Amino acid sequence: MIKKVLAAFDGSESTDRVLGWAVDMAGLWNAELHGVYVIETGWSEGDVPRELIIRALEESSESLTAEVQRKVSELEGSITVHQRRGHPGDEIIQCAEEIGADLIVIGSTGKSRIKSILLGSVSSFVVMHSPVATLVVKP
Repeated sequence: MIKKVLAAFDGSESTDRVLGWAVDMAGLWNAELHGVYVIETGWSEGDVPRELIIRALEESSESLTAEVQRKVSELEGSITVHQRRGHPGDEIIQCAEEIGADLIVIGSTGKSRIKSILLGSVSSFVVMHSPVATLVVKP
């Protein structure tokens, strides 16, 4: 039985589809819905100007979080949003473990195979390392 659903969102085009699926799954199981937004920080270690950029991203993420809460409310759901800093895949999995999620819903950006091989894919990372069921929403 699914008691907690975690939706990973990044503000991309796939965010609306991920939220739609997550609200549907939470409603189906009468489960709590949580969301996680991760600001990737690995590229900024030790560099003060980059740290300032990350702080600006965190501040701008407040509008994204408010937009996500509004969209979920329109879908007749409610969501608790968690904001994290770090490697997106690691942070999504860690958040799922911390809240005791039974299902992770994540989008796939539809990268080409070559681009995914070279740059990596957060959704692939989460599927490979997640200790719980993971639903990948295609674009």
